[in-house]
Amino acid sequence: MWPAYRCHVDTPDLQVGPLTLDAAESMHLAKVRRAAPGADVAVLNGCGQVGLARLITAGKREATLEVNRVETRTQPSPEITLVIGGLKQAAWDELLRHAVELGVNRIVRVQSVHAVADVHAGKTEAKISRWREKMVQAMKQSANPWMPGLEIVDSVAMAQERLPQDTLQMVGAFAASTGIRAALAEEVQGGVTLWVGPEGDFSEAELRGLRDAGVRPVHLGPRILRAETAALAMVAAVRLGMD
Repeated sequence: MWPAYRCHVDTPDLQVGPLTLDAAESMHLAKVRRAAPGADVAVLNGCGQVGLARLITAGKREATLEVNRVETRTQPSPEITLVIGGLKQAAWDELLRHAVELGVNRIVRVQSVHAVADVHAGKTEAKISRWREKMVQAMKQSANPWMPGLEIVDSVAMAQERLPQDTLQMVGAFAASTGIRAALAEEVQGGVTLWVGPEGDFSEAELRGLRDAGVRPVHLGPRILRAETAALAMVAAVRLGMD
């Protein structure tokens, strides 16, 4: 049973003992959630560790905890990598939140030919920082101890080069003859890599390159789905069908 209050600390190694939250987490815990001293709090570091703590002071600028126990949770299996073309801001934010809730391990935003949104040079770090804030919120809400990795890649070909080749790789394709359930019925040795195009889908050349590299086209049913819906449907099929 998870405590009602959950917070995030940006450290790879939680320790038993006193812990001071940063200003943003303190404000959220004390003012937004209105936690009072004595409350039980779960501390998530995004690296699989969960600190079970007691709230000592609940200041709006600084909250202090006493961590009584630290547990390490098993990373979800199979490992899911989601590779998706650039989406508009609202759709992208929604995708990030739900991807965290469903336990995606790695998210790769790829700049493709038909992408409707791009990350301009010089703004990558700022964008990733903002997106991480969204992911932290989702991590706390869903009590997921694991924060997905997040990266931006300049092309589909470059993403192919960076990704492991020993995974089951599938790309959402409306005209595919094989459904995702049939593809998942086969034994999965390593992880699963899911490719989803942007609002305009991958170009014919990009899809041809994926197929030539062994990425299997799969359909998600008779309806045409928005890119973010298709991505989350694929993730849910893997995560909920194989857990």
